Formats: sequence, structure tokens, C-alpha cells
Amino acid sequence: MPAPDPRIAGWAAQILTAIDDSIAEGVLPASVRSFTDLHAYCDANDFLTDADVPHGTTRAAIDLIVDVQEAVNALLQAANRSWCTYGTCRYPGHDHTTTTTVAGDGSDLDTAVAMHCSHCGQPAHYDEKLGDYRHDNPNTPDCFLIQSTRRRER
Repeated sequence: MPAPDPRIAGWAAQILTAIDDSIAEGVLPASVRSFTDLHAYCDANDFLTDADVPHGTTRAAIDLIVDVQEAVNALLQAANRSWCTYGTCRYPGHDHTTTTTVAGDGSDLDTAVAMHCSHCGQPAHYDEKLGDYRHDNPNTPDCFLIQSTRRRER
């Protein structure tokens, strides 16, 4: 087995910085955890191009791109990586507030409140781009009411 290409970690770090910049600008949600997630919001291949990752149609070029994507996925899925939630999300396509305007006692709500999954109680949001509800924490196990894209792709 050949030694890992030392350039891969550098490209992955450069791409993660660009992703984090896009999150800070509100272009991407902080809930992206893979290149597959990125493609739902933008052309993720642009991150590879901007980082000057060599591309081509040879097996070696394709393997290199896959290795870089896997390294970026690992960085995006790190346990200490933050996610968007009510009060911190900058992505305009996320609605982290409840869809109800009436409190549990029947009175009108004066202010918006954070949305929670009505099945499992976890913080949640509606993603306009995906047209679906998601748990704020992408590491939260899917429940009956929120089915992730990952499950649908299986």
C-alpha cells in the first residue's frame, strides 16, 4: 500500500476553510457534513477547483479527488464540529422557529420560540432548500418524523 499523499490534508484543510467561510456568510448551513450534503446547496466541485485539486479522467486523478472528498467529509463529521441552531444559524433557508402561533395553554405567542421535533423533542428546523425538516444536530439519530437524506439514499 503506498504512503498517503501529503497534499490531501492540505487541500482538505483549505476546502474546510472555504466551507466555513460560506457558512459564516450564510451561503451554506452549518449542518453540512459531507460532499453529498454540499451538493444539495451548491456545486461542491467548485471547492475542489478553487483549492487547485488536480482533476482529470484517469483512475489516479479520480482516486485523488475521492481521497480529498473523504478527508473533507472526515473534517465535517468531527465530533467537536458545531451545527446551526435557533439563535445562531445564519443560513436564510433555515427556519428554526416553531410553526405554531399558539402556546400550549391556548394563548397567542408574543415571540418566536425554538422549534423542537414533536416526536423526539430534539431541536429542529425546516430547510427550505431541501423542502424538509431536519434535526439541528446532524448527529442526532433520525426519528419517525424526520428522515434524513442519508436514509433516503440507501
